Amino acid sequence: MPDRPGLITTEETRRELDALLRRCVQCGLCLPVCATWLATGDETMSPRGRLVLLGELLASPAEAGPPDPSVSRALLTCIGCQACTAVCPSGVPAALLEGAVALAGPGTAERTGVPPALARRLDRQPVLRTVGALAAVGRGVLRAALGPRWRARAAGGPLGQLARLAGSVPRSLRADRELVAYLDRLHGGARTPVARLATPATMRERVVWFAGCANEGLLPHASHRLRELLGWAGADVIQPPGLTCCGALAAHGEQPARAAALREQNLACLQRDTRIPGAGAVVTEAAGCGVAIGNYGDRLPAPQVDAIVWLARAPRPAFGAVPLKVALHDPCHARHGQGIIAEPRALLRAVPGLVLLEPDEPEACCGSGGAWGLRHPGLSAEVGERKARRLAATGADLVVTANPGCLGQIADGLAALPFPAPAVIPLGDLLWYAALRGGREGN
Repeated sequence: MPDRPGLITTEETRRELDALLRRCVQCGLCLPVCATWLATGDETMSPRGRLVLLGELLASPAEAGPPDPSVSRALLTCIGCQACTAVCPSGVPAALLEGAVALAGPGTAERTGVPPALARRLDRQPVLRTVGALAAVGRGVLRAALGPRWRARAAGGPLGQLARLAGSVPRSLRADRELVAYLDRLHGGARTPVARLATPATMRERVVWFAGCANEGLLPHASHRLRELLGWAGADVIQPPGLTCCGALAAHGEQPARAAALREQNLACLQRDTRIPGAGAVVTEAAGCGVAIGNYGDRLPAPQVDAIVWLARAPRPAFGAVPLKVALHDPCHARHGQGIIAEPRALLRAVPGLVLLEPDEPEACCGSGGAWGLRHPGLSAEVGERKARRLAATGADLVVTANPGCLGQIADGLAALPFPAPAVIPLGDLLWYAALRGGREGN
């Protein structure tokens, strides 16, 4: 890719992009899975339209300078969800549009109210913990000032940006007893005793837990429950000290040097830990982490495996009954980036009494996209509302997903709907609860 935004600086780059661009046959199969096209109906906000614009950009002489702002906006608003690549019959890679962002030029993102210095530090756990605490305070203030419908009342006004930011920060129930009580009430069953999940006398496999930054910073209690669930299924979970962000947020935020530094720091930590030799997997929780860690390649001490995939493959004990109708949202970096589709469904179908519901447009992104939602809050809110309506239309009692960004985005979208809608919780929390109800808890 070129080193100066807005300019195609080498003939080699031009030829590389042009060769990829020629694969597109303009069939339009990408449109129904593109979240930005679904939300706007604007052809320039679709993969096909963006590729047309990219072709025009490639045909322009380098001396023409940065492209028109409307062209820049069209290219920059690609979420990078990879849904288009998943359905493309010609194999046009999503990396083509992601690379096109480097040609789009700066200065076309929406105003967000997030200081750039803060946005660049959102891959640090202490910063995320502070953001989570401030968001909780912000939600409380807005609710007290504007009432239960504070999102709708703040929209379009001076508090609109604050409401959007506070509402979309991922969160989960902190205490185990709160989660158990909530789910008990939701299905109206007998009270479930709260205890730790039992672990087998002999663990089946040693795994390395990669915590990442978002889950540990914003959802630490949900992460703990997922680790406990892995142990219940026979995993000897080790967590090397010193691991940090996988680098995905830095890469998406156009900080390649920081992404590379984070990768090297993580690899060094993995190489130092004497407990890791013989581990069967490096287990990731967030879908974006899974893609980023998987891209470390053969420098990893063991293959990268998503936590949900590991659980689905494990000969685990039986889940207890959870009589709820549950809608599942697939994170893009799980469904499209790692091909994780069957595994979460197999786990949910293994829960007695649970009815799994599939929303319309399951391939479409929710509009979080890591840092993308911060750069394009207005469009992100439109995309999120559409996703929330599709999930609510299933008639589910509960929505689950396995990625922190999706969790916050969908929670905000569901809460903003003008009619009663289900809540959303981490998929791991629901599975932990099902395991607890299986009667295999320990002391």
